[in-house]
Amino acid sequence: MWWQRWRDDQLPAMAGGLPSPSRRALLTGGGAVAVGAGVTGAVVGRYMSAADTSGTSFLDVRQFGAAGDGKTDDTRALQKALDAAAAGAGLVFLPAGVYLTRRLVLGSNVHLRGAGGDTTVLRLHPGANSAILESDGFARLSGTDDAGGILGFSIRDLALDGNKGENPDGGFGLRIYGCQYELSELIVFNCRQDGVYSEWSGTAGLPGLSHQMEARLTAVRSHHNGGSGFNFNGPHDSMFVNCLAFENEGIGFRLAGEAHATSMVNCHGWGIAQPVSFDLAALAIGCVNCYADFNGGIGVRISRNDCRWWGGFVIGGNHTGDRREIGIQFVPGPVDGEPAGCVIDTKIMNCATAAVDFGNGFGNRSTVRASLTQPGVHTDGAYVAGTGKPWIGTPNRTCRIEILEGLTDPAKSLVVSPAFEMRAQTVRGLPQADSVRVFVRVAGGRTQLCAQFPDGTVRVLGSE
Repeated sequence: MWWQRWRDDQLPAMAGGLPSPSRRALLTGGGAVAVGAGVTGAVVGRYMSAADTSGTSFLDVRQFGAAGDGKTDDTRALQKALDAAAAGAGLVFLPAGVYLTRRLVLGSNVHLRGAGGDTTVLRLHPGANSAILESDGFARLSGTDDAGGILGFSIRDLALDGNKGENPDGGFGLRIYGCQYELSELIVFNCRQDGVYSEWSGTAGLPGLSHQMEARLTAVRSHHNGGSGFNFNGPHDSMFVNCLAFENEGIGFRLAGEAHATSMVNCHGWGIAQPVSFDLAALAIGCVNCYADFNGGIGVRISRNDCRWWGGFVIGGNHTGDRREIGIQFVPGPVDGEPAGCVIDTKIMNCATAAVDFGNGFGNRSTVRASLTQPGVHTDGAYVAGTGKPWIGTPNRTCRIEILEGLTDPAKSLVVSPAFEMRAQTVRGLPQADSVRVFVRVAGGRTQLCAQFPDGTVRVLGSE
């Protein structure tokens, strides 16, 4: 396999020229353990220990004294490993285990790796009431719009457990002020406050060349947190792919502040606890094939200009509790006239209050196309007709709307297209046998809207 060939070629150089073990020894024992998708603790301990970092960028936290037994306070050992990586060593590896820790500070160009989200866990120490991982300088930079902060870092293949039952006064999973980073295969759960909080400056430039764009989040899962799953306030132009936010007490995915022009693909927010699945509160957020699944509350809330929700699915639970249940909701933004220029094209179903809420004319110059299934509220095994409206509020007159739940029932369909102008012209020829021609003419100084039938008959439909 490619990783076997790569390891045989690369490990000697990375370990100062030490001979690599045979492929057979790695797979069958031979003083090490079998390896699968990544380098395991035995290999790391032999070739990449903290005792000799001159030829490697791979640091094993157990070589710094971390126990990973779920009982020992590993804060000091873990921080030593992170500090060593920030000084130039680069990559920190956490073998399988539960690492009890207080707040850890993450620096630029540090790459934190676990052995998998189900096996490597950083758990917040009881009474810490802090973030598990926090970027260097976060408290000083948050809210300043400063172009500083950490950059060039990554976290993957581990879990952050906020241990909220033992931290009643607060606690985040991850708090970042920075950019050019990557989070992948990360699980964040059970935090007293937000699972993932990110912020950065609105500056147009970046602090340095990067292959990362501003931030990339792939297969990150944030759930059962007391705040939002993702409270993302930048950096802008970031990317979310295959991420999950479920059963958080705040919003599932909240994109606000300087998160403008962020793209989301195949992301899923669900759960009865979440009052809003997706909150598009930053400019030009694009969501493609995303899934808003909720039971009471709002599926997708839009308050800024140029946001898009393409394809995907918006599904309520026919919630009958004290919360309204709305699929797509337009609400006023911080600037007069917002939101505007939005594009919606999706399927919406089972929303007990309404599929779309236009508010008081919000969403100007927007296009909304939605296919509906709104059977009504489910009560005692049957759907109650007349509940679950297709839409509420009044669309802005500049919008183009096509909301359909069956063309044969006009009460369930709303089609509003931009007006067009018909000008008087010379009538030439007759319409076909199965057609009617609509045209404008001027007669007696008055403009008339007329219909002409195949036999030549002209009827005036309206006159000024």
